[in-house]
Amino acid sequence: MPTSGKALKARVVELEETLRAIQMGEVDAVLVSSVKGDQVFTLQGAEHPYRLLVETIEEGAATLADDGTVLYSNKSFAGFFGVPLEKFIGAPLHNFVSGSDGEFLKTLILGAKLASTRGEIRLARRDGKPRTIRLTMSPNRELGLEAICAVATELTEIVDANEALRVTETSLRQLSARLLQLQDEERRRIARDLHDVTGQKIAVLSMCLDRLARVAEEHKPEVQESIKESRGIVSQIGEEIRTLSYILHPPLLDECGLASAVHWYAEGFEKRSGIKLEVVVDPHLPRLAVDAETTLFRVVQESLTNVHRYSGSAVAKIRVFKEGGEVRLEVIDQGQGIKAGKARAKLDGPASLGVGIPGMRERMHQLGGGLSIDFGTNGTRVVATLPIKETGEGEAARGESETSLSFTMRAAQDARRRILIADDHELMRRGLRGLLESHDEWAVCGEAIEGREAVRKAEELEPDLVIMDVNLPGLSGIDAAQQIKKARQAAKILFFTVHDSDEVIREIVDVGAHGYVAKSRASQDLIEAVRSVLNGKTFFPSVVAAAAGRR
Repeated sequence: MPTSGKALKARVVELEETLRAIQMGEVDAVLVSSVKGDQVFTLQGAEHPYRLLVETIEEGAATLADDGTVLYSNKSFAGFFGVPLEKFIGAPLHNFVSGSDGEFLKTLILGAKLASTRGEIRLARRDGKPRTIRLTMSPNRELGLEAICAVATELTEIVDANEALRVTETSLRQLSARLLQLQDEERRRIARDLHDVTGQKIAVLSMCLDRLARVAEEHKPEVQESIKESRGIVSQIGEEIRTLSYILHPPLLDECGLASAVHWYAEGFEKRSGIKLEVVVDPHLPRLAVDAETTLFRVVQESLTNVHRYSGSAVAKIRVFKEGGEVRLEVIDQGQGIKAGKARAKLDGPASLGVGIPGMRERMHQLGGGLSIDFGTNGTRVVATLPIKETGEGEAARGESETSLSFTMRAAQDARRRILIADDHELMRRGLRGLLESHDEWAVCGEAIEGREAVRKAEELEPDLVIMDVNLPGLSGIDAAQQIKKARQAAKILFFTVHDSDEVIREIVDVGAHGYVAKSRASQDLIEAVRSVLNGKTFFPSVVAAAAGRR
């Protein structure tokens, strides 16, 4: 075959290959040389795969002019803003965002003229819940004009999940603090029972043995020896009960304050552990609130327990002093220290290091303070700080009974709505208090166990709400409510009782109470009832609607 024929055949093969590549979408443009120079022809449909990708992705994609006008948008981008695509293109993007988010969007667009920017905006939805969108913008000058490429990503689910996690963490922290508070209250109660009840019985038993010993003086020596041994055992039991009572909750903490309680505990700790303690307490340390002193004392107990169990230190030091407007407590040892839990697996006993520390840290946080621990190579330093309240606040907390004033002080330290509980059953009062104080907006300012006490405390404490049982010793709840309303017409009263007869309901309505909750339905109705009454409404279940209508 002549050379020209071979060249022609090769040219045909080349053209066929080119045509195939064009048909398969492998060629985006063709360069054609002519007498007029080289020309580039973009093949129709070459950008189709890319356009198809952009149109179908869930992320929003758009091109904006430098003033924010939408030049191009896929459906997802327009969908985020809740605007039809035909109305979206050609309009300024910030027109679809209101308030501070609109101003922030303008700032993002302005910055995107020079460099890539990123930010989050909130868009309203039909259900009223905001939608969170992250916008990423960057300049683009390849289109022959000043343009901005924008990509929108949905973050609503992530934001909602983070918020749910934050709420859960907050609830767990509040629960932890509440459990520690209940633990302290239970320790105080057990300590009192051991000291005032069991201790008294032991003392009576000891006196009976003394009398028996005098009567048995003329009997056999073995009888006298048995009585003497019994007296020794009783004396030992009494001492152990007294020690246990003091460890649970030392009376000195309430009577004399933190300084005396720390000195007392350190002295006993030295005897029990053999660890030499140096105690330095500021002589001008003021009395603190009951909760504050109890919490700091628990930090001392927990810290010294860890020193004894894990540090191997022969000495330790406790310092309590004022620093600025805070009380600062330090417990320092010279032991081996623990690095990142290295020795944790080797620790013996039912409680490992740190079991009480997270709880103490949260308790300090709830009181406005903090707790830090420095695990060094030459020992450990525990530092607890609490703000000092106004002068006299700690003294006032001890003017009346310990329990009710503790609640009064806590209520005075914040702006929560204050509630007085009047019920003669201790377990019921405790359950009510725990249920109410699990909600941050309320605080129990006091308790009363009989009608006249409820009237007196309502006058003294001026609570926002009185939750009262119908049957109270001395003065009934109905009569007490009449006296409270007479003294303070605006006083809000919610009855909480086991009685639900028509007669009792009529009396509750006639006395001017704002609501009624049956104890059998406390878990379903109480919180709703308290919130309704405090918000100026009434709460009468459907079973008493007829009686309530006669008010």
